[in-house]
Amino acid sequence: MKDNEIESQKMNFTEEIALEYDKSVRHSDRPKILICTPEITELPEGMGNAANIVSAKGGGLGDISASLIRYLNDSKDFELHIVLPMYDNKIKHMAAITNREVDRLAIVLSGKGIHLVNDSAFSYITNPYQQHKIHTSIRRSLAFQRYIINDLLDWIQPDVVHCNDWMTALVPAAAKAKGIKSLFTLHNIFTEKQTLMDIELSGIKPMDFAEYLYYEQFPDDIIHNWQKHFSTNKIDFTASAILACDYFNTVSETFLHELKDNYFADIVPDSIYQTIKLKYEQGRAFGIINAPNDNVNPRLLTNITNFNKLTVIEGKAANKLNFQKKMGLPQDIDIPLFFWPNRLYYQKSPELLADNADYFLKKYKMQIAVVANGDKDMEKKFKDLAQKLPGLAYRKFDDSLSNLGKAAADFILMPSRYEPCGLPQMEAPRFATLPVVRATGGLKDSVEHLDVENNTGNGFSFLIADRAGLEFGITEALKFYSLPIEIKKPILQRIMGESKERFNLKKTAQKYMEIYRNLIAEKQ
Repeated sequence: MKDNEIESQKMNFTEEIALEYDKSVRHSDRPKILICTPEITELPEGMGNAANIVSAKGGGLGDISASLIRYLNDSKDFELHIVLPMYDNKIKHMAAITNREVDRLAIVLSGKGIHLVNDSAFSYITNPYQQHKIHTSIRRSLAFQRYIINDLLDWIQPDVVHCNDWMTALVPAAAKAKGIKSLFTLHNIFTEKQTLMDIELSGIKPMDFAEYLYYEQFPDDIIHNWQKHFSTNKIDFTASAILACDYFNTVSETFLHELKDNYFADIVPDSIYQTIKLKYEQGRAFGIINAPNDNVNPRLLTNITNFNKLTVIEGKAANKLNFQKKMGLPQDIDIPLFFWPNRLYYQKSPELLADNADYFLKKYKMQIAVVANGDKDMEKKFKDLAQKLPGLAYRKFDDSLSNLGKAAADFILMPSRYEPCGLPQMEAPRFATLPVVRATGGLKDSVEHLDVENNTGNGFSFLIADRAGLEFGITEALKFYSLPIEIKKPILQRIMGESKERFNLKKTAQKYMEIYRNLIAEKQ
């Protein structure tokens, strides 16, 4: 954010508090929706200038939360409330304000439906999953949920509470005990476990909703036999949320089916598998695919040579030369460029590319560019490969450089072991950059293998995450790249247009709103 923008967003907190404090408990005839999220990249302008400096992102959940909230706010169908941690150090840095003004900010925003959880657990970090010796992620999760469960549910009295991932996973059970309908969205396979005593010591009263939780060993009657289990029988957070919620959704249809069919038995805890299977059998589990932000657009992004469908060939050539220069690759607009758009973690199979990069670069005329952070050993491996292989370049993640990579590359590589949704494979085609993916989860739902003859499809897919599978995807991409420009250009133009229409945030938001309406109807 530029200095002049920061200055323009600073506010006279005393005046705004006077205007907003009396409105802190909102009254309307619209149904109330409370969205609980540990991360968000931005909030809608309609929620006030102060909303612009409240953000935290640890992964894709932050982008999706921001987009969903923007469309819900624009719809005016609901009275919208959002609760998220107050990362006060980040707020002070972005807005150049004092501790006292940060506290006032929380009051101002509560009048606009934005509720910040103020706890020292969030004071020393800038994103939800950052490591801290004292304030562990589980401690932060409990601090976040303590405010929601102890205060916010009773104060707002929402018709529906929408929770996201394990850091909000106790809330559906607490909501159920209070007669509040809930939706739980699973973005990532992760859970934590704590005993009733651990939760009690955090300031939450778990006995108020103990009967709706998922235990390592299920008690016969937890209400009357709680003493036997209080300090020894651990509660699975994510499984508890899935068990207690009224509706459950994953962020792609195929990922839901993979989970309920126990496709990832070596990765997914049995507790999560069993509860998802139960919800699916009850007809209360859905897959709703995410979509990229509307501003992911080759005509709009800064720091790239902007282009559209008519100027796609020239625009991509200019971006390729610029990106190659920044990455230290030989500048050549005619060489196929493959870009890695993901973090370097086990889920994404980065070792599949690292272990075979030398083989691919020797066998095929191509370049590989990686702009990513992640596992430190994997970062070092790609750094070493970049020094050894002239056709491979590596840089740590930089948002601007990553956007340039998507605009410059001919193809992106996504050989994920599993993929709840994924966004790069939906973003890249907007730039006429075609995805090469393993057919799993959201990748399978969003990438159709290209058929040049019939002019259908938008990328290249393979089934097995091994060298042969990845090589199949790469060779299919190279076959397309070798075609004459008069054949490729109309196909790329079609894909650019379809990607914007097919993966649309408005459509995604409408599906969530439909679930909210169903829950409200059930309550009535």
